[in-house]
Amino acid sequence: MRELLAHLPNERVLLGRPGLKTDVDDNVANHKTPRGNETEKFVKLANIIRNLASPVLLTTTNYGFLDLVLNLLHSIERLSMQLTILVICEDKTAYVELLKRQSNFSVKFHLTLTHLQESVAKAVDYKSQPYISIVQKRVSYVELLLQRGLDVFFVDSDVVLLENPLEYFIDDKYDVFVQSDTANKDNLCAGFFYLRANDKTERFVRTWRHDLVKDPRGSQFTFNRQLRMFRPKMKVKVLPMDRFMSGQVFLKLEKPWFESSPLPVEVHANFMIGRGEKADMLKKHELWFVKD
Repeated sequence: MRELLAHLPNERVLLGRPGLKTDVDDNVANHKTPRGNETEKFVKLANIIRNLASPVLLTTTNYGFLDLVLNLLHSIERLSMQLTILVICEDKTAYVELLKRQSNFSVKFHLTLTHLQESVAKAVDYKSQPYISIVQKRVSYVELLLQRGLDVFFVDSDVVLLENPLEYFIDDKYDVFVQSDTANKDNLCAGFFYLRANDKTERFVRTWRHDLVKDPRGSQFTFNRQLRMFRPKMKVKVLPMDRFMSGQVFLKLEKPWFESSPLPVEVHANFMIGRGEKADMLKKHELWFVKD
């Protein structure tokens, strides 16, 4: 696990080693908040992981995408889902703002600040260096959870859940359940997948992480390349596209989604650049659940 926490350049790991003095105690890290001299306590990821139950719905956010993750959480709140929810914040501002709102949700979610180097708090452009850094860290979080024997349901913050998806992940002959971004199913989504915790998926994610660091083509490309390499031994189930819709598929619907039969389980606002475009699309199609 130490090797995993140190694989990215310039990361400041907040998980202290015995005999090494750090700025954290056993449960929390103390930091100055953006509001000034006030000190805020930030829960550490290591302590969160120890107390999680499988499966874990994992999502991440920085302050620039805060409204999208709030919308995701409000969409989950409408459903009856028996699972653990973990939100990892990539900057302190996002953590503080989510912490203030946490008690307003009827659905329980765990909140933690990244144990790796903090990311910028603003919305970042697709494939920019800050974006790449955030994506690399997501893979590390998935691997840490798998190492603890926890099934991981990774969901991008620009996703909306309309029905409970867990029934689609029951079949234990599959190791991976994943959304397809395109109709020909040759471009599977690195932002919506369920991994059953076992040696095969752990090796897959570890290899994906190493590949992602070396290859500038990014998370989606390396995710698909490693899936193809592991697929002979690792069983992969592609989720039905009429129920699990990428942005590309969703925008081709000929009638409103709520008139579809059956209804979509999930809509992903990908294939859109930037927070504003994603939020506008969700609002336009009555998929925005954040109350102003």
